[in-house]
Amino acid sequence: MSTVAPVVVAQTTQRTAEPSRFDLALQGAARGAASGLAATVALAAPLLPGGPVLAGAIRGAAAGALSGAAGPAPGATAGGGSDIIGATRELQQQAQSFNLQYLQLQESLQRESREFTALSNVMKVKHDSAKAAIGNIH
Repeated sequence: MSTVAPVVVAQTTQRTAEPSRFDLALQGAARGAASGLAATVALAAPLLPGGPVLAGAIRGAAAGALSGAAGPAPGATAGGGSDIIGATRELQQQAQSFNLQYLQLQESLQRESREFTALSNVMKVKHDSAKAAIGNIH
């Protein structure tokens, strides 16, 4: 009969590893979502009651999330009008870019839908023809 070796419990240590490509992709997506949200709120700010306050809060939170530290976003202070104008132009450019991407996605989906419909129609005609040929056999 063999003896069972005693169980040794090792001290746990924190595992450190380089972020994988998937981790980096998720971080990039989170950054994009945060900046997109901030841009959207900033564009809608003039239309909402209390919008400028909300836009500033979102911008500060997004900047903190992007940089990893809480703090105001660059240009979020009331330092100068040129900063606000520049930020507004940048947000408008981002909005135009997002709109272009959305239109490209819509066109892609429409093209795919047309291809599917065409293929479906061809397959239906082929099936109906085969069914009629089988029905004509006596």
